[in-house]
Amino acid sequence: MSIDDKDDHDSTSHPLAGKVDALLSKHQPPAPVIDRNIPVLTDLVKAPEWGPGDTPAESTGKEAGDARRDPLRQLSEQEIDALSSDIFARVSQRIDAELATSLEARLAEQLQSQLNVVLVHVLDDMKQSIANEIGDAINAALADRLRR
Repeated sequence: MSIDDKDDHDSTSHPLAGKVDALLSKHQPPAPVIDRNIPVLTDLVKAPEWGPGDTPAESTGKEAGDARRDPLRQLSEQEIDALSSDIFARVSQRIDAELATSLEARLAEQLQSQLNVVLVHVLDDMKQSIANEIGDAINAALADRLRR
């Protein structure tokens, strides 16, 4: 039921109908907006002109503006190499630190489980050895006692 429907009910004769219409229009999804300026996954977008020797500044002719936006354009080859080496060293240090922590945790876990297995076997062997030693000591003490 909407305000446009003029069967037997209009919002002036039924005040509740006007409220229902307002409530329904409030909760209805908005009408779809079709804007063809927004690319969709199926639309083809033309790539900018580029050649193998071109840089973006050369192809667009905005070298001065790009240098301000892209500080790498102001650096020499040696500075770029130094920056690359510095970035590589920092990334390597960070990865090494994280890997060292992870490796240490895994090694500790593996060593702990292996150590537990070894301790169980050693204790079993020792229990038998201790029991044998105690039995030998008791037999020796009884033999000494019987000889007297």
